[in-house]
Amino acid sequence: MKRKALITILLIAALAAASAQIQFSEVMPKDARSMGMGGAFRVFSQGYSSFFGNPAGFAGATSSFTIADVSAWAYLAPTSENLGRVRQIIDGSATDTQIINWVGDWMVSNNGLGAGASVGGGWVGKKGIAVGVTLVTDEVASGDSLLGSKLVSATQANGIIGFAYPIDIGPVWIKIGADGRVFYRVQSDPTTGWPFGTLLNDYMANNSIPTLDFLGGYGFAADAGLVAGIGPVMLGFTARNFGLAFNVGSFTSDDVQNQGLGALPFSGTTAAALTPTYTAGLGLRLFENTKFEPSVYAEVDDPIALFSSSDILADLLTSLHAGAQIRLLNFINIRGGLNKGWYSVGAGLDLSFLEIDAAIFTEELGAYPGDKGRSGLSVQAAIRLGR
Repeated sequence: MKRKALITILLIAALAAASAQIQFSEVMPKDARSMGMGGAFRVFSQGYSSFFGNPAGFAGATSSFTIADVSAWAYLAPTSENLGRVRQIIDGSATDTQIINWVGDWMVSNNGLGAGASVGGGWVGKKGIAVGVTLVTDEVASGDSLLGSKLVSATQANGIIGFAYPIDIGPVWIKIGADGRVFYRVQSDPTTGWPFGTLLNDYMANNSIPTLDFLGGYGFAADAGLVAGIGPVMLGFTARNFGLAFNVGSFTSDDVQNQGLGALPFSGTTAAALTPTYTAGLGLRLFENTKFEPSVYAEVDDPIALFSSSDILADLLTSLHAGAQIRLLNFINIRGGLNKGWYSVGAGLDLSFLEIDAAIFTEELGAYPGDKGRSGLSVQAAIRLGR
């Protein structure tokens, strides 16, 4: 009886500890290449993109060295009216009252308002060895009104070492890959955020922002995946963000202002963990490495959950990212996609070692396609040697 009681107590304690963890989602870049294709091209990523997608993509036919890959995005419906408002804010012709009213409109429309950026570089060798560093930040304010809106901020720096191995079995080819990451995370409280309306009003009135509370800490994570194909048809699967729980500590914006980076905590008392993600995909790439190369991709988030779904079709549409790309003359890319029911478009140029891409996208934040879309713009530029 004593043994059963002890086991019961330990199980309860373990469950309590697990429930006490703060769950952090990985901070992913909204890069123009994938967002132009409906958020697809994670499972079938190649080269540098595989640092955020499928490590199996490290197994390429050639080596590539990304000197710098920079992306920036803004959450704002790209209408002519909104773009005109932004232009007035930037050139200083908008009044404080206009700015507050416009931001309130963006909150009420449920599109929200925010921006993000990513920067990184790395080496992906011909033998499948990859080493890279990345930094991604994402800030979003959302709510039903300006007064009730919340601003959530997340920034994550990663150091990544990966390896992938290709296998040929007759006409079937397989790529298997895995990587390990050490990361440092800086985050607002993911459950409460900051009162965005109060921050905006204070800034407009006093030209200053009050003290903000942050959580910060470091941890380790691993990713793995595979891609198999025969001819132009590909199947793939990737699992990301497996790692041990890590502790985060508290600090404030004033601490950073006074102490610099020395204010960032390396230990804390709050348990946190990254939320694992799973993605499966089907791809078709025709006439590869020719002057006309079309490709189509369909990827599903959390495919394992679909098997236990009571409405597979509805849940499939809720998690579906589908996209297509036409590559012309080996340097022009035209893209389109469907991101959980919302359309996206994009285009890009690959000019020797310089790549430039842009996309207009909408992503689903609600429970079903068409429930609550958030639109945005994304631009990307990279200096890359090799492919």
